[in-house]
Amino acid sequence: MTIKSLSLITATLLLTTNIHAEEVDMGEITVISANKTTQSIAETTSDITVITAEDIEEKGYQTVAQAISTQSGIQVAQSGGLGQPTSFFMRGMDSGQILVMIDGMRLNDPSTTNGTALLDALTTSNIKQIEIVKGGASSIWGSNASAGVINIITKQPKKGVHGSLALSYGSYNTKGVDADLSYKDERFTAQVLGSYLDSDGFSALAPRDAESDSYENKNGNIKLGYAFNENNKLRLSYNRYKTKTEWDDSYSFAQADDDFSHATSDQTNYALNYDFSYNNYTALFQASKGEYEREYFTTNPFFGDGVNAYKATIKEYSLINKYDYGVGKVILGLEYKDIDGFNQYNDFAASEAAYTNKAVYISNIYHINDRTLLETNLRYDNYDEFDNKTTYKIGLKHQHSFLEGFTTAANYYTSYDAPSSFQFANTVFGTFLNPSYTTGFDITASYKKLISISYFNNKVEDYIDYDYVNYGYYNVDGESRFSGIEISSTYTPMENLVLNANYTHLIDFEKYDGSDLPRRAKDTLNVSANYYTDSNMYFGIDAQYIGDRTDTDGGFPIAADVPTGNYTLWNLNFGAKLAEDLDLTLHARNIFDKEYQSVYGYASEGASLYAKVKYSF
Repeated sequence: MTIKSLSLITATLLLTTNIHAEEVDMGEITVISANKTTQSIAETTSDITVITAEDIEEKGYQTVAQAISTQSGIQVAQSGGLGQPTSFFMRGMDSGQILVMIDGMRLNDPSTTNGTALLDALTTSNIKQIEIVKGGASSIWGSNASAGVINIITKQPKKGVHGSLALSYGSYNTKGVDADLSYKDERFTAQVLGSYLDSDGFSALAPRDAESDSYENKNGNIKLGYAFNENNKLRLSYNRYKTKTEWDDSYSFAQADDDFSHATSDQTNYALNYDFSYNNYTALFQASKGEYEREYFTTNPFFGDGVNAYKATIKEYSLINKYDYGVGKVILGLEYKDIDGFNQYNDFAASEAAYTNKAVYISNIYHINDRTLLETNLRYDNYDEFDNKTTYKIGLKHQHSFLEGFTTAANYYTSYDAPSSFQFANTVFGTFLNPSYTTGFDITASYKKLISISYFNNKVEDYIDYDYVNYGYYNVDGESRFSGIEISSTYTPMENLVLNANYTHLIDFEKYDGSDLPRRAKDTLNVSANYYTDSNMYFGIDAQYIGDRTDTDGGFPIAADVPTGNYTLWNLNFGAKLAEDLDLTLHARNIFDKEYQSVYGYASEGASLYAKVKYSF
């Protein structure tokens, strides 16, 4: 990155900061992802960002991947359009080190190669907010949280009968329907949410105008709740995603006009929650189950058509106890997980793997005084197939008196990532896999919402990698390193105008052998401006700059590094209230029709337009 580019980025951020901007109280935002209990952001030392339903509507995000890609510290690379495989990174670390949940239920699929959540299946319909916790969180959440946590919170019922219906249409013949209906009284709550998204799409492999690869997504969510009294409440929830995606099988020597290769996925999550409270004590018992099924249909000129199947099940039970003691609160958690998965390639015998995990953790939030917060976590995980792990976190946050609104925070943490069922079932012959282990810290200084600067540094040992010579996974020697700087700012120069900017610079994102990891850009910049009129309309413009990065060309047995360049994308947004209960939104993406690749050899969305009409009651 040149000095000129850095100066431009710095100037952009400075333009969006001013010490005379009006104060925004972050303490009013409530989250549950920091320590599994409801609390304000002000009550944790963790670095947390929240994407609200209003943000999603105003920017026109169709998928969770689109929504999180505009946040500092996060990058997304997609192999084509809607529904195509998605790589995502937090502070340079890959998706297998990021825990993704919906209403606290795990979405990370153990049958994937790295235990990742499949973001390509997650649409934004019916989302209340997306909570993003950056930094190692295994001391609360266990495995798959070394980089951080993304928790999707679905909409909650309001008192009485309410509902909405939204219809959308846009480029590539993209059609969508979102609907929800809810009821709530003093004791009983019920909610049904559903959505359907269908698109003709464009070619997954470049060029974009080759044979189109379509996508279909159906998802539903049901919630039931009953309050026996103010101290005893029962909740049931059900969530299901079903998708069908056409794709181009580049690894089987097919071309962009491959009209056979396609994939299906079916993911279901159930949960039973019982809440008990008495004076300063609360307890939550949760039993949940996740079922994951995927099939990939491929074509090959030498071996013909085939199918690869993947399936996994997670059963999880937890008891979370919280006690408020005036100047703080202490949380004691007990957990049990049973994980089972398999994969099968065409006519080969299935590779199966199963293991259990028992864990106990304790977290203490303590106000040393009215300006200083101390957070400590300690967790022990016992596995029947892997080495056991102890993780911890120590965090400190202080509100400085010499400048009201100026806060500093620091966290030191350890985390780990257990092998996925796929990795466990496909090890190098004679090799025993252990969890990888992460140590790291972050330091943040912020002034209100006006400016926030964070530095992070993580080191990963026992990294799990694939050996292409011996055909299996193994723990490698050496350390993988990740470090960088994040800057974010929000400024309101006038009552109706909001300016936002965030910038991320990765200093280190290297493998154990010292080489840079692919698909990560050293520099990313997001800027946006939204203007709200007095006549219930808003206008928005946003831009995203992705700096130089490299990918691999998929060569076998040794893949070569190839640059994918840098690019800037511009988008326009408009919204208006047509009537008291009727809203219209319009979103124009990539308005200059920029041709770019976030994954080498794969196509990306051109200039496009999407519209949505929503009726609420």
